[in-house]
Amino acid sequence: YRLGLAIILASSLAASLSPAPIALMAFSIAIGVGAAMIFGTNYAILASIYPQGELGRAIGINTLAVYTGLTSGPLIGGLLASIDWRYIFLVNAAPAALSLALSGDIPAGRYRERGYDAVGAALLASSLSLSVWGLTYDIYLTALGLALLALFAAYEINRAEPLIEPSIFRRFRFTAASVAAMLNYAATFAVTYVLSLYLHMRGIPPAYAGLLLLPQPLLMAIFAPISGRISDYVEPGLVSSMGMGTAAVALALMASMTASTPLWSLELELALLGLGFAFFISPNTYMIIGSVEPRHHGVASSVVAVVRLVGQSLSMAIAAYVLASTSDLLLGIRESLAVLAAISVAAAALSLARIRKPIVLKRR
Repeated sequence: YRLGLAIILASSLAASLSPAPIALMAFSIAIGVGAAMIFGTNYAILASIYPQGELGRAIGINTLAVYTGLTSGPLIGGLLASIDWRYIFLVNAAPAALSLALSGDIPAGRYRERGYDAVGAALLASSLSLSVWGLTYDIYLTALGLALLALFAAYEINRAEPLIEPSIFRRFRFTAASVAAMLNYAATFAVTYVLSLYLHMRGIPPAYAGLLLLPQPLLMAIFAPISGRISDYVEPGLVSSMGMGTAAVALALMASMTASTPLWSLELELALLGLGFAFFISPNTYMIIGSVEPRHHGVASSVVAVVRLVGQSLSMAIAAYVLASTSDLLLGIRESLAVLAAISVAAAALSLARIRKPIVLKRR
């Protein structure tokens, strides 16, 4: 985790001084590597610090921080880019430096010596990269990526020290929660893009359109810690299922929009979507991390990051495909939202399927 912060700090400073585009690209890749180290370990660190009865609250607060950053990042980046693009990287270095300074209080934890599966890492990175790129550029790349993913799975099964322990995917709650997370991101990530097209179609200025889209991230940021806290007491599968169901209702309502739909109606639907997302993501992440042994928390944390990336890429690919399939922009927008709503229903159903025990309040 600290190494990832250090890489982001150094690479951001170097990127701000880049003399050529190729150097900027190299440092940007390094920033991505550092970010992968952070997102691949953050939930594992939380699980090592907080007891089971408080982990949901911790994950909720973490979700608040993550999505506050994701919401404010593009806005701040746009403002800085209008002055000088180098400021984007300089500002990026500041929170990395602060986090690195504060990370000294993170407990060392317990670790076991093990080898590094370089071949497995190369296969996994190649398969995911090709699969994601293929969704945008060429379906054959996706097919090749899936083939490499199958090869990776076969390779890992026979490894004494695999990159990802195959046995954790035999846990239904872990696998179902991971797939549900991917479906959630596939259903929700492209909504902002689709609605921005809708607002542009109605002639709404970009700055005003950005404000109109704020209810979703705001509601999500407010209620993510609350839903995380609730999952410390109530079966998280139930909480996340209700959240995904709420998101499905919001998307279905959006899919019925017309060119004259009142903007206040859209605002309510966005708020409902943000509420649903908030009540899904924290409990679902709680279930992913909590369904494996502590020694697998690092892998589980990485899986959370991977399914988020795959789901987001899939969401944009679906929206782009549906929009390109018709010359009627409004029809394409409505059909895109309808498809995303259907994916939300599938995610909600999968969330419900994870509940294997009576739904009772947990005693602490």
